[in-house]
Amino acid sequence: MEFGVLAFPRPQTVVDDVRAAEEYGFTHAWIPDSHMIYGDVYACMALAAARTSKIKLGTGVAIASNRIPPVTVHSIATINAIAPGRVLLGFGTGHTGRRVMGLPPVKLKDFEAEVKSIRELLNKASTTYQTEGLSRKIRYLHLDREFIKLEPAIPFYVAASAPRTMQIAGEYGDGVITTGVVVPDRVAYLRKQVQRGAERGGRKLPKNFPIVALTQICVLRKGETLESLRVVDAMGHWVGAVLHAYAEGFGNAENLPEAIRPVYGAYTEYVANMKTPIEERYLEIHEGHCAFLKPEERRFVTPELIKSLAIVGTRDECREQIAALEREGVSQLFLNVAIDGFRDYLKDISEQLIQ
Repeated sequence: MEFGVLAFPRPQTVVDDVRAAEEYGFTHAWIPDSHMIYGDVYACMALAAARTSKIKLGTGVAIASNRIPPVTVHSIATINAIAPGRVLLGFGTGHTGRRVMGLPPVKLKDFEAEVKSIRELLNKASTTYQTEGLSRKIRYLHLDREFIKLEPAIPFYVAASAPRTMQIAGEYGDGVITTGVVVPDRVAYLRKQVQRGAERGGRKLPKNFPIVALTQICVLRKGETLESLRVVDAMGHWVGAVLHAYAEGFGNAENLPEAIRPVYGAYTEYVANMKTPIEERYLEIHEGHCAFLKPEERRFVTPELIKSLAIVGTRDECREQIAALEREGVSQLFLNVAIDGFRDYLKDISEQLIQ
């Protein structure tokens, strides 16, 4: 099992954060592309790429429609010129990067068209690009001058949490990134959908086709419970991010486990009473998203939610959960660490699990 971490794109800290991840044995640093929340993903990737030597750097994830496909590929290929062979392109529909602007994720038809263009540009440096009612052949010029580098090949991972996007990952991707409740049964379903997409595209996937799962882990110390201060601090932002997603329509609340429905009901009532006008409520919902927990949302971080949304327990219990996911095909756990105490948390996970 590999371990990756979400590294926040803040120019002042991203280099030290990624270097710490590298030092503590994390194999990947994934940097998010959410322009209304964080700094620029590629600027921060460039800073980290220039100051590290081993850790792999990925967009976690680049958002369809934020940039046109030739710009997305040109940007990641520029980072590949700084850190050849250590760069990955993660790409998704924008469940946060777009919802924070009050927009829905990109429609699947448009998403697949962007994925196909990116795949061709990464493979052949050219594609037929459709825009503004026009169809134009495009290709990168002057590759010999190394303004950008498409070699070594840049792995292309498609973010997928629904059946159709899972199939798109199988048809076009070199790997898949998923999120949500990460349990063996869900991973088995994901693999089935990825295989279906591969068959549709006439591809034969390797047995070790990468599956990267975005989640959070907390190894309980002696005497700790799911209500302990440190545990809530480590898990609160992750639980909050999942609640934000459900409030914005990502997933069906009816499918939530019975034990956590009352908490979700209370959170729904909390959202309904926000001061922001309903047509602008997305601006308030996403405050702190994936980075920190607003104090007024702490009451929703219950033991039931922590247990159902993350990997938590004693070291042996966490290792058993991780081993079960590995047996089902998960190749990497991509951890969403809180921005406060970031490096202390990396050190703890390194000592408890990675080493």
